[in-house]
Amino acid sequence: MNNKLILTSYGLTTVIGRKLIGKELKGCDLSNRKIFLFHEPHYSIEAMLVESCLNLGFKQDNIILSGQQASNQEVLECDFYYCTEGNTFEVLSLLRERGLDSVIKEGFKKGNKTYIGCSAGAAIAGMSIEEVKDFDRNYVGMVNFTGLGLFDGIIIPHYTKSELKRYISNSPGIEEKYNMILSVSNEKSLVLEV
Repeated sequence: MNNKLILTSYGLTTVIGRKLIGKELKGCDLSNRKIFLFHEPHYSIEAMLVESCLNLGFKQDNIILSGQQASNQEVLECDFYYCTEGNTFEVLSLLRERGLDSVIKEGFKKGNKTYIGCSAGAAIAGMSIEEVKDFDRNYVGMVNFTGLGLFDGIIIPHYTKSELKRYISNSPGIEEKYNMILSVSNEKSLVLEV
């Protein structure tokens, strides 16, 4: 299938996020590739996201901001999907409200896609976001914690391997619940081929 997940704790709005994502995309010719940027408009980060994508090598015409896409078909045709940081429950709720969760999943199934998930976007890539309730507030009242399911497991951003180990030992039954339990620290990226 040749899909790739690039998961980080920080996104294109931060120096460390730009550095980590840039490192993972180094050597890729992005000039003819399309990227869909999912973000929450009230975060007011559009200009920063676009500038970061231009600096990575994407062309202006190939950068599609959520809410500005012409159609779902335009999103399906993207080579890259970027899902922003923020409150995990809010970000997933907004993806669902706009029907973009299913569009991203459908596009990803076609193969040769890269999903870049940052913090909330990283957690959303997995089977469930239920476990992030321990450190992210569910102020949107979400009851369906199903993530995008782009890989068979869950990811907890902002945790080192030792913090994840401690979290698992303090969460009885979690290992039986998921095939993979991963983390990504603030200083690193995690790349999965799926």
